[in-house]
Amino acid sequence: MTEFEKIMAPVWSSEIIYDEFLMMHEVGGRAEAPLLFEPEYIISVTSADKTKTYEQGRDWTVSGNLLTLTPDSRIFRFTEEEMIFDDKRYGKCFRTRDGRYSIFSEGHFFHDRQIAVTYKKKPSEPIFTPEFVGDRLPRTMELLEAGKPLRLLVFGDSISCGCNSSSFSGVPPYVPKWDQLLCMGLWQKYGAAVELKNTACGGQNSRWALENAKALVGEQYADLAIIAFGMNDRIPEDEFCSNIEKTMEDARSICPHTEFLLCATSFPNPILEGFMAYQDKYYAALKTLECKGVAVISFGEMQNALMKTKRYEDLSGNNVNHPNDFFARCHAQLVMAALSK
Repeated sequence: MTEFEKIMAPVWSSEIIYDEFLMMHEVGGRAEAPLLFEPEYIISVTSADKTKTYEQGRDWTVSGNLLTLTPDSRIFRFTEEEMIFDDKRYGKCFRTRDGRYSIFSEGHFFHDRQIAVTYKKKPSEPIFTPEFVGDRLPRTMELLEAGKPLRLLVFGDSISCGCNSSSFSGVPPYVPKWDQLLCMGLWQKYGAAVELKNTACGGQNSRWALENAKALVGEQYADLAIIAFGMNDRIPEDEFCSNIEKTMEDARSICPHTEFLLCATSFPNPILEGFMAYQDKYYAALKTLECKGVAVISFGEMQNALMKTKRYEDLSGNNVNHPNDFFARCHAQLVMAALSK
């Protein structure tokens, strides 16, 4: 397999799981973390930046789906006090629901301290089955299946900007942002040249989306617009859904042929105070907008499936709300599946 094929191998159905991320920290004197599946055997354990390789027995052991660091492991581990602490550290933490503080950092701080595990998994039941939604996007699928150029627009918040992906941070292994991975996947599958425009803006919400719909969506004249907001919204689902519906209406007042793939957001770190509000209700609300030319998928539903086994810190690039390379790849894999028969 090529490196790109490994990056895009769907984690929910692949026999081999490539570069699944873990962030090791001590709890009760032990540093261990659960893999998504129980491995039949582990192929490699490396640093997330792929510059270091770690050895079984010397650096780590595995039992079931738990990878545990040895006492003298060369793999970085956070102490309990470094992950959760009582005193506020300005600019480096967010308050937790229990009144303490959790470590936070942007850039490649966590990427530099995470590891990547590649393994062949034991046979297991599917943890997640993505839905093909191309039947609701006839113009998009017609262009793709004919191998014709597709004008693709991504309009969202910092997650759509690619924040904390290694390419965004400018560090190895420079995995492309999820929208770029999607374009590469569509070209590989359909032979269709994809012209990508990304008008996402960090920190924004559905109200901002509505205010900028004409300029940043309609005037881009896209064939398919991927709309991905919600992480920064704290409003009830009916208001959020109304904002997204009006965003589409305003965009179509300029470019009537644009189709829309609406993406319900992934979720923030569940231990934090003030980040989670109504986000878990946005998927069901957006589903009411589905019709010819409008389809809906959910990054959050995928995340819930992963977190039945994995921990939030293994999926995050900032320990708050941004995906790391592994989870960003899952975003691309999910959208790819939604557009693949």
